[in-house]
Amino acid sequence: MSMESFNSWCTSHRCTLRRAGFVLLVLYLAYLLAANVFLNTTIGEQVINRKPDRFQARWDWALSAYPGHIHAQGIVLGGHARTNRWFVASPRADGRIKLVPLLWREVGFGTIRAADVSVHVQRVAEDKPTIKRPGKPPWELSFDAITTPSLLRMDFYDARVRGHGQARFVFRKRLHGGAMEVGPSTLHMPDAILQVGEVEVMRDGRLDFEISLPLHTRERAQGAEKVGLMHARMRVDGPAPGIDLVAHHGQALPLGARGAAGRLRADLTLSRGALMPGSWLDWSAPVFSRGVDGEAVRHPLGVALRTQREAIALAARMPPTSEGAPWLAADLRVDDRRLGPDDWLRPLRALGGTVRTRWPAMPLRWIDVFLDDIPWLEINGRANLDADVRLDAGAMQAGSRVDVEDAQVQARVLDNRFSGQARARLRMRGEDDASLHTTIAIVMQQFTLAPIAAPESIDLRGRDLRLDLQSTGPLARFHENLDAHLHFDDAQVPDLRSYNRYMPAQSARLLGGSASASADIHLDNAGEMLGGRMQMRGQDVRFALGPSRLAGNLVLDSRLSRVEKGERRYALDEMAVRLDGVRLESSGADAGWWARMRLTQGEIDWQEPFEVAGRGQVDMRDASVVLGLFAERDAFPGWVGNLVDAGQARATGDLRIRGGEIVLDRVEASNERFDLKARMRIAAGAPAGDLYARWGLLGMGMELHDGQRKMHIVGARDWYDARPALLKESD
Repeated sequence: MSMESFNSWCTSHRCTLRRAGFVLLVLYLAYLLAANVFLNTTIGEQVINRKPDRFQARWDWALSAYPGHIHAQGIVLGGHARTNRWFVASPRADGRIKLVPLLWREVGFGTIRAADVSVHVQRVAEDKPTIKRPGKPPWELSFDAITTPSLLRMDFYDARVRGHGQARFVFRKRLHGGAMEVGPSTLHMPDAILQVGEVEVMRDGRLDFEISLPLHTRERAQGAEKVGLMHARMRVDGPAPGIDLVAHHGQALPLGARGAAGRLRADLTLSRGALMPGSWLDWSAPVFSRGVDGEAVRHPLGVALRTQREAIALAARMPPTSEGAPWLAADLRVDDRRLGPDDWLRPLRALGGTVRTRWPAMPLRWIDVFLDDIPWLEINGRANLDADVRLDAGAMQAGSRVDVEDAQVQARVLDNRFSGQARARLRMRGEDDASLHTTIAIVMQQFTLAPIAAPESIDLRGRDLRLDLQSTGPLARFHENLDAHLHFDDAQVPDLRSYNRYMPAQSARLLGGSASASADIHLDNAGEMLGGRMQMRGQDVRFALGPSRLAGNLVLDSRLSRVEKGERRYALDEMAVRLDGVRLESSGADAGWWARMRLTQGEIDWQEPFEVAGRGQVDMRDASVVLGLFAERDAFPGWVGNLVDAGQARATGDLRIRGGEIVLDRVEASNERFDLKARMRIAAGAPAGDLYARWGLLGMGMELHDGQRKMHIVGARDWYDARPALLKESD
């Protein structure tokens, strides 16, 4: 059509065109009114925020200049999907919504441009599962590109990026558990601060990041499983912090930054869960620590990573800066480039190479990681480390050694804690896994023993405690076949009264004296005693048995073996007690009484208080102490004194200590001139029992009950035999 024809047509249809233009103007004005009223009143927010627990959108004000166009300011978007909560904030943004795709339930956006964007994603405990609704197909969200020339901050779980950067994000998602896709998305930040946890990895450096994720459903990959699908590349170049080993006391691996004194350069590509060949990393940084004299020192550290088709090579060097300064040399190789949530530790299991180091005053909290399966043993504090470790397939190999000096060691055994400064020696020997043998020899130069429930109460102080650990097989299974041996000699007991927690309430208790103790015991992998030998020597030990007070010297020697795994019941293979210089304080007798006791066929239930049962035999100088448990000497007929003067006697009897009582039953003592039988129960400090004594033709019985004594002269033997036993034969 020529211009003249077009002008002629417009002239002939002038009225029609005016009417159409007026209609379009009215429609445009109506759109402006409706759209902007919708965007700037509560109507829009109520429609968009129909499920605020899952998605929310807030803005200060917005306008739409034409259909599909949106400009908004003061924007905050947020949502909660499964265990992830996210927020996006921007002071202003422009975008375009595609109107035609709305007809087939697709909310499509063209390029959205936002300024000064902040993104925050965190994991929360509350789960918001996807609810699939039957009937109509779900809506689909599609973003051709979300771009910003000024990304200020992005928090993704423990990782945080701050600075001024450019970002582009492409995204597609079908709601109600449908498929999701992340298109080629990029981030470029020339002045980035990259932080992981509380540690700044880089400050004011260049960061380039690319990521894409193919279309997939949650059933195929969720959470960290998406690593196995994505393609990502990260390039960084900038100042890196040093490592401050003294910055955060009490933490495992106490790393911290002390200024941007190093350099980090890397180009890493991850594709479908594997680190790709050509990926590399160079990191140089100073390491700050303290020397043996406590002065701050600085060491240069260099780390290099190179990825080849068959493996990842990793090297680290920290040369000594002076005589006695720490140094490190590590040459490692990872024979598996895969990373993924199905097995995050796969690279560690594919690790091989050597690590050699000598490091004074090294923090040892990291050792707890290796002792997770031996919870009864702790090694921490700062110590001098000297190690030469050989690795293959992620496991320490024969020839490895680790020496630690001046470490703080704690071992929990039978509800008590051994603590002290120690040296430890780890050695691995063998030709293969089948013959691999690992030993850890720990020596506490000085140690204390205290109950876990009352750590301020010291039961023992000693020197040169040895704890020898040995096992077969790989170190990862060290705890499974662990055999532990604990030994010490002549440790001093500061206060014998601290052992009264093992005694039966007021029925028997220690009143004082000095003592030393020795032990040689075997432990299982849970730190429970399998058996062993325990000895104690006491001088001028004062002891209360019910209302009676005794004093003398004591030697105790016991051998025990566990009856059943998982229980603290021990068979008394042998228990010998030697008493010398004993006197019954109320009798005024000399201190020359002695006794030799042996308990056989017995058991100990190692609780607080002890439960002990068994049958014993006693050789004693005379019967004076046995008689003294019932009454003072002047309470007996005069001829009873002949029993005391009759000389050495042998006695047998049954013993049971349980709860708050002590029971002695079937006690029989005799020699060529006398016979003595007794049974006694001491409960809550009060004794009760029966006694029968015979000297030639003379005999008597005594009944003790509630502090009252009743004498039996006529038919004393028949009376005693008729009295009930206190313990059953099986007890």
